[in-house]
Amino acid sequence: MEKINTPTVEDYLETVYKLTRSKGYAKVVDISERLNVRPPTVTSMIQKLDKKGFIKYEKYREISLTEAGEKVAKQVSDTHSKIMKFLTMIGVDEKTAYADTEGIEHHVHPSTIRKIDSLVLFAEKNPKWVKRLKRFTK
Repeated sequence: MEKINTPTVEDYLETVYKLTRSKGYAKVVDISERLNVRPPTVTSMIQKLDKKGFIKYEKYREISLTEAGEKVAKQVSDTHSKIMKFLTMIGVDEKTAYADTEGIEHHVHPSTIRKIDSLVLFAEKNPKWVKRLKRFTK
């Protein structure tokens, strides 16, 4: 995924994506709570994302992703999942893995993500290898 968006844009799109998948909709207050930012800040960003063609937004209505917004959000969400899975696989505790994933998910090259994903798939097929790796990395 070529990085034409900022980490903030990606976080907003990913949040809308996750909210609509879990609740069926996203509202400013939901996004505000998830991202720990004030509602006026969310409204401002949502309006920008609407103008960029990533989000469909009408004041006081539910927020949804356009096809372009969903594409970016899915890529960010997939990257997040792959990094998280990798970090927990190598023995990083879940809380630390989540914090680290949030810190690096927007800065990893797509080819690196593909390599991480391949390693995780290999590890899932070779659980003895994972046990040996965890003993080695303690």
